[in-house]
Amino acid sequence: MDTFLLTAIEDSVLAMAEDEFVHFKTARPVLGTYYERNVSFQELSSITGRLSALGLIRWRINQQGRVYFRTRAPISSQHNCTAAFTATAKGKEHLAQPRHVA
Repeated sequence: MDTFLLTAIEDSVLAMAEDEFVHFKTARPVLGTYYERNVSFQELSSITGRLSALGLIRWRINQQGRVYFRTRAPISSQHNCTAAFTATAKGKEHLAQPRHVA
């Protein structure tokens, strides 16, 4: 398995997506409550971008009645909640390992 270190909030986002498709509309308030601060759209987009680049999450995008599965999602789809993310097999494997976060 690849070795990389996630921040605590990146680890939380990945854990949130284990076995679920998560929209930003759900993720932002949950993270905001847990971390007791506003988690901005831009911050969450950056986090999911890194997790996508590491191959830990994938996206389900609904466009015009069709569903697409992608490794990345356009910012507009993230913002309007037509995109939702979930943990990949690699992401679930990472979650099963002992936790070490930055």
